[in-house]
Amino acid sequence: MENKLFKLYQKESEVFEWFEGLDHEPLRRLLVATWQIMLWNPNRWPETLVKFYGHMIDGPRVMNFLRSLQSRLDCSEMYSWAVPNEEAIQALVEYSPVVEIGAGRGYWAALAAAAGADILAFDAQPPVKAGVNSWHRQPGTFFSVAQGLPEIAGLHPDRSLFLCWPPWNSDVLSQAVRSYTGKTVIYVGDDGHGAGNPQSYAELAAGMTKTRVVNLPRWPGVECRMEVWQRAIWPRMSS
Repeated sequence: MENKLFKLYQKESEVFEWFEGLDHEPLRRLLVATWQIMLWNPNRWPETLVKFYGHMIDGPRVMNFLRSLQSRLDCSEMYSWAVPNEEAIQALVEYSPVVEIGAGRGYWAALAAAAGADILAFDAQPPVKAGVNSWHRQPGTFFSVAQGLPEIAGLHPDRSLFLCWPPWNSDVLSQAVRSYTGKTVIYVGDDGHGAGNPQSYAELAAGMTKTRVVNLPRWPGVECRMEVWQRAIWPRMSS
């Protein structure tokens, strides 16, 4: 299966590099001025931005950057809220069999399965119909995604638990990890500020040991990585 999301991300990468290369003062002016101009000129803000930034930074690049932010939302809704690369997909193959919680449209699961992973995918609201899933409003999936709450992770202790960008400000990560009695948790996200919440991430870190980190493509202003966490499972003592 072709990783179309990664290719779409690569098309925007030059714009992202320019944005990250701005020093702090122009970046602050960029954010504040853009916000104000869009409020003052809701009907003609593209032309206004080009004219304004043409004297300060680079009008066309600003426009490309703003369009890339919209592309991020479109790509996330269509595919996934995190961009997989080859190393991350191969990691899922390594830690197979896998059970994924909050799979959305099943994009990561489809890529992993195509690469040889044994993976089961669940979501509380699989987007089988338009508007059912607020994070993926368009209907259809890339992989077979069954309906299941996070607690269903407890039925699969023999599989590695995988969560990719849990919904913002949710405790999906905590619910899944508390139910799961297996050894390995694979988490894609940040420290809980954009994916899930900080409390859930802190709970994961308190109960397990991080053993691997895979750097992932990052949209502007978004921290994203794959982390592998291991839980110590002590053998029972025979009487």
